[in-house]
Amino acid sequence: MLNILGPRGLPLFSTFFLWSFGTAGLHLARPLFAASFGVPLVLVTLVSSTAAVAHLVSGPLTGFALDRWGRRPLLILGLIVRGGTTGLEFFTDSYLQFLLLEFVGGMGVTMFITGSTVILADLSVVENRGRVVAVRSMAGRLGFVAGPFVAGAIAVVLELRWVFLFNAATKVMILAIVVLLIRETRPTPAAGEGARAEGHRLALSMFWTRAFVIIALVSFSLQMMNVGIFQSLFPVYLRSTDVFSTSDIGSFITIAAAAQLLVTLPNGYLVDLYGRKSTLVPGLVVLAGACWLLAGAGDYGTVLVMVIAYGVGEAACMGAAQAYAMDLAPEHRRGSFLGVWSLISSVGGAVAPLLVGLLGQQLGFGSAFVGVGAVMAGVGALMFLFGPDTRARSRPPTIAARGQEEVG
Repeated sequence: MLNILGPRGLPLFSTFFLWSFGTAGLHLARPLFAASFGVPLVLVTLVSSTAAVAHLVSGPLTGFALDRWGRRPLLILGLIVRGGTTGLEFFTDSYLQFLLLEFVGGMGVTMFITGSTVILADLSVVENRGRVVAVRSMAGRLGFVAGPFVAGAIAVVLELRWVFLFNAATKVMILAIVVLLIRETRPTPAAGEGARAEGHRLALSMFWTRAFVIIALVSFSLQMMNVGIFQSLFPVYLRSTDVFSTSDIGSFITIAAAAQLLVTLPNGYLVDLYGRKSTLVPGLVVLAGACWLLAGAGDYGTVLVMVIAYGVGEAACMGAAQAYAMDLAPEHRRGSFLGVWSLISSVGGAVAPLLVGLLGQQLGFGSAFVGVGAVMAGVGALMFLFGPDTRARSRPPTIAARGQEEVG
């Protein structure tokens, strides 16, 4: 297994930190920058939906390309596309330009995220996958803790649009690491020739399973919460109250990231020891509670409890869901399988912001928050009752697997 302190591990996990470091700034800047053009609320959320539509279009193609040409070429292309578009966003002077750049940039995001997910699946086994995903998430969480503070300071000292140049700079650093230090992990043709042929025959049937349908619903609901509520409506809602400043919003996003950071590694151990559902179901319930808290939030104390609940629930759900999907992916069809899983997740990312934006505009922010909370609770009940666990409860790692485990 991948040794995170070795020459392969440190460069790879450093890219996750840098990616999140820059992306956290976008979470603050994107909705506020879109709103600065004076467009209706639904058009503010459309920016996030447009990026998700780009993921939807490019996800399956990225997956097939990863299986055919390897992981590194797609990582490099994705970084060039995303870094280039965020650099151009600095010069944007219209909402339409910003929308189009976010769409193109979303394709680059898909290439990097899907490619890096497949690399982790290549380098891990089912007995330790939860911990591998947890370490990846921790590297990302550290970036999300630091990113909003830096972005908020940049927005105050310079201007909001400078946050986009900050993001582009982080992509340049990641590109250098990928080119110089990260090796290819795609299975060699000689080792996988027969398996790949079988994988092509089973390309459709591997998605027609109860486990895949349920994890797809989970991914859809998580996008409603993450992209629809927290990334899109949360900053705009707090600013609309005239109680919270841009700096306050950045601080709340950082607190949520800190809560995620504290929960991520223990969550990885739990999903390896007790199964993926052990934290996935409770996490969905906690996220539902966070939505309902936000519906009545009007003071610092309530928002503080809400963002902590969001951070805990999101960390529990995302780590378990990623391990679940990796478990389901056939070894020689990982790129294609995880690309389609990314497609399903992106449908949620495309539909959710528009849906919650329309609800917020027509019925008020509170109705949107309560509605998404009901969805989270319903999907949690569905996973609890009908979702098979891809990691047998309390099954000890095999001797061979223990020999591969080098988490530290």
